[in-house]
Amino acid sequence: MTLELRDGWYLMSTADLELELRRWRSPEELLPASGAEPLSIEQAIAFRDAGNLPDEHDRTLRLVFRIEDTKDLANLDARRISFEPDYHEAPRWRTEGSRPINVVPLRRFDVRPVTTSAWWEEPALKALEQEFQTSGTAAGVRVPGEYRGFVFKTILTLQAQSREVSPRTIAESIARWLPEADARRVARSLAEANR
Repeated sequence: MTLELRDGWYLMSTADLELELRRWRSPEELLPASGAEPLSIEQAIAFRDAGNLPDEHDRTLRLVFRIEDTKDLANLDARRISFEPDYHEAPRWRTEGSRPINVVPLRRFDVRPVTTSAWWEEPALKALEQEFQTSGTAAGVRVPGEYRGFVFKTILTLQAQSREVSPRTIAESIARWLPEADARRVARSLAEANR
């Protein structure tokens, strides 16, 4: 029996993911079943909290989102919160051998982001950049210049979800997708800049 990928958590190996992506792109093609296994939110969070360590089939967590239109694309962060409410917090579940959680957006080829200007001209980013140029801060937090690009994006995501913006919350949110050594370096740099 084949699987139809829907929004949600799956346990998959890289080979499973490649097979499922091929099936999604070419539904007319007759392909064998993969080893992908859908999980409930509770099952996925338990697997994650146990370290997101590969199982005996080299499967780890993948969070799949189908993107049917520009609204779906614009709401990815809000949609992720419903599946992983604490994803902005530092990944304390990581342990030796942990793998990052892969988010898999299944976007139709004709769905494109709606932008009328360059990213740096978007009003929210432009305001952060102006604050940074004036005072070296963004949302009141001193930002080391070499990190400002992804720190700005993180600040906007935290603000969009009405979360506190501080050196700690920025560092914790960034830690979810950076390798541990890089995450520590960013956290240390933010802490030093905000003494």
